[in-house]
Amino acid sequence: MSLLTLDVAKCVHTSNKFAICNSCVEVCPVETIKIDNSQISFTPSDCIGCGGCLAACPTDAYSLDDFKPLNYIFKFLEEDREIFTCKDEEFPCIAALSVEELLSITLISDKQLTLDIGPCKDCPIASTNLSLIEQRAEEVNFILEAMMQDKELRVATLNVTFEKEEDGITRRKLLSKEGVKKVLTIKEQFQNRVESSDEDIKTHTVTNDDIAKIKSKNIPERRSLLLMAMKRAKVPEVFHNIAIEDISFISQKDLDETTCTNCQMCYRICPTGALSSDARGSVINFNPLACVQCHSCHDVCEVDSLTLRKSFALGNFFEPKIETLVRFDMRRCDECGSFFAYTGGEVMCRRCSIEEEEAKALWGIE
Repeated sequence: MSLLTLDVAKCVHTSNKFAICNSCVEVCPVETIKIDNSQISFTPSDCIGCGGCLAACPTDAYSLDDFKPLNYIFKFLEEDREIFTCKDEEFPCIAALSVEELLSITLISDKQLTLDIGPCKDCPIASTNLSLIEQRAEEVNFILEAMMQDKELRVATLNVTFEKEEDGITRRKLLSKEGVKKVLTIKEQFQNRVESSDEDIKTHTVTNDDIAKIKSKNIPERRSLLLMAMKRAKVPEVFHNIAIEDISFISQKDLDETTCTNCQMCYRICPTGALSSDARGSVINFNPLACVQCHSCHDVCEVDSLTLRKSFALGNFFEPKIETLVRFDMRRCDECGSFFAYTGGEVMCRRCSIEEEEAKALWGIE
């Protein structure tokens, strides 16, 4: 039985109580994952280890102790395979692979890749996971066509069989690097399950280490894989734009500079550093290739200045560039001396203006 864990430092709910992301809840076929007031909980004994939440989470916050998507993908490529099937004992479910991962491996592989949905016929979680698999394959193929790549990710009912490894491990294998690694993995999995047995329900708890990790702002491994795969893709003659509804894992943004208050929350809350500024806070920059479409920046924008652009330019994958969404006229506040985005009128920052209004109300001054 796989053991599901949540890295709370990567979850957007940890740093943002206004986050609306519930992707993991929507895809869980056994409905064990729940979000209540930005607190995530799940029961490990109820989890069937399908990995659907791994692929759905935009920030890669979930993991299984016996399946690492990136390791499996590299092994798949190394062994020159062509078919993804859950008949492979090392592979929980095709739904465990995200759109980014499926797109990456299709671009990298020289083979015609196929997702075998034959086993879904008798699978109790197919009612949830089969539609996920088909939707992701459809998105991958749409993007491939829009990028003018001569590749396709097929979905077919094959019911292929997979050769099982012999039970046990020989002395020669045990003494090899692979054998030692396997033993250590088994030991780690056993220890994790012993520790998890002490708790019926895993709850969202944050430690000091988690707080430190939040500040690191790293892109998920799957995004690094995709950027590597794009270097092997054929550069199209024309860079097409596709509707934002047709791509689920990346975006471009617009910002209304007339309403933006430069509160700094959007780039402070961004988990990957896609939104950033300079030392004085005089600019807001956006790197589309670092965006994971988690929506967290939009959730904290009180004045709704930040919006998703209606289309995404696929040229970003081939000619990446950082966009400047807005520049501010930075001035020093006459009251507190802090720098702020000046928009006219008194040279007073937003905080001091609010304090002044509150003081006037308290004293009855209009």
